[in-house]
Amino acid sequence: MGEWPDDFDMPEQVFVRDNPDASEIAARDEFNRTNPPLKGFVVPEDLRTIELIKRPWRNNKGLWFELAENRILSAHLAELAPGTNSVRHRHTTEAYLYIVKGEGYSIINYDGQPEQRVEWSEGTLFSPPVWAWHQHFNSSETETARYLAVQDTGLIRHMRFHQIERHPTQLKIGEGTDYVVNAVGAGAAQPVKTT
Repeated sequence: MGEWPDDFDMPEQVFVRDNPDASEIAARDEFNRTNPPLKGFVVPEDLRTIELIKRPWRNNKGLWFELAENRILSAHLAELAPGTNSVRHRHTTEAYLYIVKGEGYSIINYDGQPEQRVEWSEGTLFSPPVWAWHQHFNSSETETARYLAVQDTGLIRHMRFHQIERHPTQLKIGEGTDYVVNAVGAGAAQPVKTT
């Protein structure tokens, strides 16, 4: 994502105060320092086949884009291996998720609310609500699934509201960005029509 000019006073990020280990912001920032986002006006390769990099804290592969020096919008491409799922998480950013390839479903809910199941396949566009827990599942046992997430991260970070929190069922193991990733109660989820 495009950076704000140096003359802006940018205090430290707001982290999840009740459980700092649940915050994914440090892992995300370290990933982007080690694997700089693609820049320019256009992604030079097909989103269905571009090489992605392992993101252990999210249990998938991914890559960020900083197109046109945008300061509000941020985008990343994520890939779920066959038969796997992402971690259950929530964030203060708004997000549109476009399914680039594959098929699966996402489980979405707020604390204390029933889970909803959103079925998706190539061409589906959906949006988990702000600060709602969500987790993505690849239904195929043989094919990967990819989604493009477009978020208002630049604005939310500038306003110091940015948080990404891992669900308490997703346990951190040791140091670094490795986690135990378990699917959570998806069995009772209610389907949501995507048509």
